[in-house]
Amino acid sequence: MEPPLTFVEATLHDLDRIMDMEAQGFASGNTELREVYERRIRTFPQGSLIAFSGSEYVGCIFFEIWKESFLPVAEHFALGHDILERHDPVLGTELYITSMTISPAFRGKGLGSQIFQGCINRVATAYPQLTSALLLVNETWVQARAIYEGAGFREVVRFKNFFSPDGMTHEDGIVMRCLIQRN
Repeated sequence: MEPPLTFVEATLHDLDRIMDMEAQGFASGNTELREVYERRIRTFPQGSLIAFSGSEYVGCIFFEIWKESFLPVAEHFALGHDILERHDPVLGTELYITSMTISPAFRGKGLGSQIFQGCINRVATAYPQLTSALLLVNETWVQARAIYEGAGFREVVRFKNFFSPDGMTHEDGIVMRCLIQRN
């Protein structure tokens, strides 16, 4: 039996591990730069989380807090966007999940759902003004979409040809949203 998952705030010392996960989890045309993660960690450590099973690194997830917009705009989701453009932990009411990836050794074990929901709950508890959560997913990432749909997320808008993983293929981006449930 696997030890229970624990979540810790990422630090700058975790950047090599985070970048390894980024390279293993996303096609090269869909990866963030190290500087983007460094700024996220410095700006919002409470939304920069690493999951462990015992002492083993399972994955990571990153958040921003935005002011909710009825219909999201594609430019807000661009790779490399600066967290400071929209992040507002005081007045923001929407949790934007910027990235989540699972170590290949832990994929297919049902941990993605646990990490996803556990981290959302952690951040939502720390920021009680949050009323909804938002994310962007590639139309081809069927397993990720199943995790999100299982957590109550539904498609709100589709960005045609948003992703270009190899510089040639174009794939739609799907923005999904759900209400944050309080216990």
